[in-house]
Amino acid sequence: MSTELDNLAALAHTPLFGILLTLASYRFALWVYGKSNSLPVFHPFLVASIPVIIVLPLVGVNYEEYRDQTRLIAFLLGPATVALAWPLYRQLHAVRSVLTPIVVATLIGAAISAAIAVGLAWWLGAPAEVVGSLAPKSITTPIAVEVVKSTGGYVSLAAGAVAITGIVGALTAGPIFRLLKVNDQRIKGFALGLVAHAIGTARAFEYGEKAGAFAGLALGLCGLVTAMALPWIWPWVAQWLGQ
Repeated sequence: MSTELDNLAALAHTPLFGILLTLASYRFALWVYGKSNSLPVFHPFLVASIPVIIVLPLVGVNYEEYRDQTRLIAFLLGPATVALAWPLYRQLHAVRSVLTPIVVATLIGAAISAAIAVGLAWWLGAPAEVVGSLAPKSITTPIAVEVVKSTGGYVSLAAGAVAITGIVGALTAGPIFRLLKVNDQRIKGFALGLVAHAIGTARAFEYGEKAGAFAGLALGLCGLVTAMALPWIWPWVAQWLGQ
């Protein structure tokens, strides 16, 4: 009996454990989401995190070890993001018709998203590392973890901020769209992708392929603009904030 327990304890510290826990949690979350008739509060990303948060401390696995265990899944985020090019290609005619508004909205939206996070954190007296961690909160995780290295922030905090931003965006998008009477799939999708990155994009596909395509476009453009601009302007921003 003790040998079996030792084997189970050893399994918890292998990549297989992290991958199986993540996949099982996400499959459970999909089931819950379906049973709730796709209520945003039961979004799979939010529900799937609960078993992971509960199980990891019980088996003695910290966040750094879990991140190493699931490195393969994190790597697949890149190809998954690239795969969004297919629905975008199918909606290319719709994108071309509003190309100028897309460019303008991307530049303004990316700037405002970063500025609000940085400004609030600075106003509340957050340390320089925390302020730098929150700057790339509205871009997808693979890009954010690279960008945050140039702002002097923490990778784990940046990843958490990205996740929270996506969850909040997915939860509040529906009520906001109804309040503002937004019915155009292009606007819904682009807003979700711009503000709530990959999680928002997944939510956008529930509105339709056109919304998902525009969300994927916004996700890519916002990530590109932020990755190119933020490392360049951050020294001036940090100096202005007195960081």
